[in-house]
Amino acid sequence: MRSYTGLTGKYVKVQKKRSLLTIFGIILSVTLLTSIGTMGMSYWDKTVRQTIRDFGNYHVSMNNIPGDAVNKIENNTTVGSAGVASREGYAIIRESKEKEKKEDPNAAPYRYLNVKGYDAKALDMLQVKLDSGRLPTKQNEIILSASSLSYFPVKPQLGESISLNLGIRKEASTGKELQISGLGDFGWGLDEAFEAQSEQQYTVVGYMKRPSTGDWSSRYIFPAITYDDHQNIDQNKKYFVYVQMKSLDHIEEKTDNMIAALQLGHAEKDTAKQLDKDNDLKDIGIEYNNELLKLYGKSTYEGVNLSLSLAIAAVIAIVMISTIAVIYNTFHISVLERISQFGMLRCIGATPAQIRKIVLQEAALLSLIGIPIGLLMGTLFMKVLFYNISLIALGFLNDMRMVISVPILIVAALLGLLSVYFSAIGPAKLAARVSPLEALKSTGKVEQVAKVKTSHVAQKLFGIIGQFASRNLKRNKKRFRITALSMIISIVLFIVFSGLVDFMRQNTQVSGAQYSYSLSYDNLAGQMDDMVYEHIAGLDAVDHAYKFYNSQVAAIIPEDKINPEYMALNGGRYVVAEDEGYRTDNNFLTSYGDNGLEALEAKLVAGKIDKDTMNQENGVIVQQRIRLFTDDGKEKILDQTEFKVGDHIRIRDMNSHGYQTVTVVGIVNQDLLSMEYNSSQVVTFITTPKVYKQITGHDDYSRIFILANPKLSNKPITDYLQSLSEKDAGFNYNDHVTEIAQAHNDAMTLSIILYGFIGVIVVIALLNIVNTVSTNLILRTKEFAVLKAIGMTQRELKKMIILEGVFYGLFAATIGTILGTVLHYGIHALFSGAVDTAWSMPWLSIGIAFVGAVVATLLATIWPLHRLNRVNIVEALRTEN
Repeated sequence: MRSYTGLTGKYVKVQKKRSLLTIFGIILSVTLLTSIGTMGMSYWDKTVRQTIRDFGNYHVSMNNIPGDAVNKIENNTTVGSAGVASREGYAIIRESKEKEKKEDPNAAPYRYLNVKGYDAKALDMLQVKLDSGRLPTKQNEIILSASSLSYFPVKPQLGESISLNLGIRKEASTGKELQISGLGDFGWGLDEAFEAQSEQQYTVVGYMKRPSTGDWSSRYIFPAITYDDHQNIDQNKKYFVYVQMKSLDHIEEKTDNMIAALQLGHAEKDTAKQLDKDNDLKDIGIEYNNELLKLYGKSTYEGVNLSLSLAIAAVIAIVMISTIAVIYNTFHISVLERISQFGMLRCIGATPAQIRKIVLQEAALLSLIGIPIGLLMGTLFMKVLFYNISLIALGFLNDMRMVISVPILIVAALLGLLSVYFSAIGPAKLAARVSPLEALKSTGKVEQVAKVKTSHVAQKLFGIIGQFASRNLKRNKKRFRITALSMIISIVLFIVFSGLVDFMRQNTQVSGAQYSYSLSYDNLAGQMDDMVYEHIAGLDAVDHAYKFYNSQVAAIIPEDKINPEYMALNGGRYVVAEDEGYRTDNNFLTSYGDNGLEALEAKLVAGKIDKDTMNQENGVIVQQRIRLFTDDGKEKILDQTEFKVGDHIRIRDMNSHGYQTVTVVGIVNQDLLSMEYNSSQVVTFITTPKVYKQITGHDDYSRIFILANPKLSNKPITDYLQSLSEKDAGFNYNDHVTEIAQAHNDAMTLSIILYGFIGVIVVIALLNIVNTVSTNLILRTKEFAVLKAIGMTQRELKKMIILEGVFYGLFAATIGTILGTVLHYGIHALFSGAVDTAWSMPWLSIGIAFVGAVVATLLATIWPLHRLNRVNIVEALRTEN
């Protein structure tokens, strides 16, 4: 050995147990960092891919671009890739039958195909969804909407050739072409004619999936997509260009400069909408795909970006501080127990700088061992979690995949190394400050044993042993703080991340309708026959069928029942004063039938449902919670009104002049068939069919919601619904089976991820507490031997150690829950800049953390007690730990 620092390796080898405990702390910390990073990256990857499927894989779309400007956009230096789409024209599938026009007075004159030409990049960016077949790759290939197939005289088969007369739609009376700006091309007029302009031959190569949500024109205008590489741009034609930018920084500024350089005139802006939804644009329409951009932290709303960045930074900071604290504890305890050794080195000539170097070298050596193992353990932990996901899902959640990111592993290793360094620097300085003479006199203890007061409460409750346990904690305050800090950190981690889980659950609502099919009847000449409902409800493949009654009603909202926060955001809704309140017309009175009330009971947040009482008192259940976006892009979830059970509201049907009073018997946040909050900013009153008739004067319904039995084939349902639409054009049904399957997929995925995440935190927190408390007890072996030497029995010693653990747990749980709750609120406040939800005390997390801390400390005493049983008193007094 050429220098004092050569002692580092020898000490690590000789003190194997102490070194292993320190390495274990490092492994726990790096495992935590790796698990959180891997889980976050995997969930981000899933969210990005899902968002791309729902909203498209582009950053900016530009509509109504003249042909001579398309190449300029594609070749712009800021553009990475661009997809181009064009309108090819309309084609008639068949003319609407006289029977259909009679049954539906508003029927379109034709069933149309709306043919659009996409190049390969547009097909990819807009995520065209196939039901069967493949995407078109040649000029003469086409894919048709699966919904349109039944209207062809002969259903086109895959691989067959069809001839389409493409043309324009005009006003029959004036001959003027109908001007439609967007890709959706919804709507028609009764005064409408079609003018064919060219005949095109296409080969059918695929069928597009039915739209997950229907619209009022989807029965008459169906999309069709052909391939067009747009190598020959028509200068007189308008195009739709979808752009992926090279860099997402300052995306609005880059887009504005691009449009300005083209000198195309006025451009209107909007956030990105899904395919087949459009806005009327005066000239150029610019849409930013903010749903995708915000996942990259590049939303066009700077406030949202800043809020998300600060919240994520705060979470990372909490994890960093926690890992530093965990490793610091082990180093600090280790240094405290070796003060006499460092004093001896000082006596034989070691300088403070050399002492610091010894401790830091020890930290570096243990890091080289612990960090790689931590990275491996974190990765394996996630492997096990995702393997279990695949087993539970049985192929249903195959879209969720584990993403092993090299940058994440590098960052976790660097953060772990920094954590170890910052953890060791304090103990290293402490060791360097040791006075050689005092260190040798203190027999291995740097703290002076202070005189402490007797705890009369502990003595009264637990006798002399309880007093011993209490005094042990008080007399060595530094050791007590170090051990308690480790437990406090674990509790804080649990409460904070449990809060994050709850926050994500609130703001990642299961998307899509929660019903399998909906059947509507749009014939103005009559209402839906009860025989139809009875037939549907009687099918074995149907679990539940709900009649849906719905009418717009006016309501007088008392001023004191309007949420002041909502009033500040959208005071324009409440401007018509009437009878000490405000009259609003955009409210709805609905009913899902008597069986719907039974199903709705599970969603009540206040009140109760009693059909007889509701019929007697004009009882209603109020749905008043909404989701809205502020002008700066901030998402808010709040109650528009503040009605309580027992309140009275005056409402009237829009066709009536007299108000009737209804009584609030319950409150729900979402309606019966959705897990989403209402985004329409309306107040909905849900009631019984009898009250509905009393308020509106009629009891007709025009829609039936169907929940299919997942264990049986849906074919009897679809066959019957299809037969209805063929017999009577007033019937229209929408298939939500795929959407509800995806919704359940998302819900299960989110639950597994969130609970897996909590599982990581719980396991690591538990191991951290066990590690720290065990280390503390093992390092006090000599102290316990002294107590046994002066007469304390093994049973009394065991009781004292257990009481110490309980006292540790109670103290740490109290401080930890307070700090955890404060940080829980702070993280929520940071996220509120992007998504605002009501904060509530995390009572469940606090309770679990409180009990868990006490239980964990008791578990932590098991191994030290077992070890103490085998310790020889003389040997323990003679040796170092």
